[in-house]
Amino acid sequence: MNKQLLIDQLTPYGLDKIEAQIYVYLIESGPRTALQLSREINVDRSKIYRSVEHLISKKFIEQSYAAWGKKLRAASPSNIELNIREEEDSLRARKEQLPTLIEELSKVTSYAKREFEIKHYRGEEGLRQMLWNQLAANKEILAFSYKNKNDIAGKTYAEKIRAEQVARKITLHEVENETDQGDYWYTNVEQWDKFYKSRRIERKTLDIKQYIAVFNDTVSIINWLDDEDVGLEIINTDYADTQKQLFWKFWELASETPVKPRAKKKPGKG
Repeated sequence: MNKQLLIDQLTPYGLDKIEAQIYVYLIESGPRTALQLSREINVDRSKIYRSVEHLISKKFIEQSYAAWGKKLRAASPSNIELNIREEEDSLRARKEQLPTLIEELSKVTSYAKREFEIKHYRGEEGLRQMLWNQLAANKEILAFSYKNKNDIAGKTYAEKIRAEQVARKITLHEVENETDQGDYWYTNVEQWDKFYKSRRIERKTLDIKQYIAVFNDTVSIINWLDDEDVGLEIINTDYADTQKQLFWKFWELASETPVKPRAKKKPGKG
C-alpha cells in the first residue's frame, strides 16, 4: 500500500495533508487518542485537535469513550460517498437559490444606482470572463456578432457557456453579416436551437466589425486591435436601453435564417 498516494488522493475530498495523514494512519493502526496520534505521526498536538475536529465534521473519523479516555477511530471509507452526495445536494440548492439572490442583490441601492461604469478586459481570459458575465442576463442577450464564440474563447469554453445559457433559459438573439466560411458545425449543445435566434443583415445596411452584446443594464464590446483581444463593459441603464432599441430596429431589417446547429450549415456566430 502506497500511503503517500492515498493521502494525495484524499485531498480533493476536502482534507488537507495532515488530515488525510491522520485518516490513513487510523485506518492502518486502529483507534488512537489525540496524544498518541501526536507522538506517532509527529504532529503538534494543537494541530491534531484542529484536524480531528474537521475530520469529525466531515464524517471521516468517529469518537468513542472508554475508562482510559477518548479514542479516535477511522469511519467507514463509504462515508466519502456520503460526503459527496451531501455536497451535491448543497450545490443544487445553492444553484436554485442563485437567481433570486442575484436579483435581490442587484436591487441594493448602491449597486442599482451606478450612473456610468466602464470595465476593461484583455486577452483570451478577459474575453472569457466577458462571455461568462453575459450569463447574468435576465431572459435574453441581444448581440451584433462578428466572431463565433469558438474563435473568441476556444471550443471547450464556448460549449460550456452555451450549455449554461440553455440551463438558465436565456435566449440569445443575434444579428450577423453573411460569411464565406462554408459549412461549419459549431456546437453539440442539446436544445441550443430553442435558445438561439439568428438573423442575417447585408453589409451595406450594417457592416459589423465588433462583437457587441446587450443585456440588463450592460453593453459588452469585444474588439480585435492589431491581433490583440480587448473588451469593454459599459454599465449604464440609459445607454443599454438605447442599444436595445437600435438592436431591434436592425433586427427588423435583417432576414430570418433558422439555425440548425447540429447539422452542417453556414456558421452562426453564437
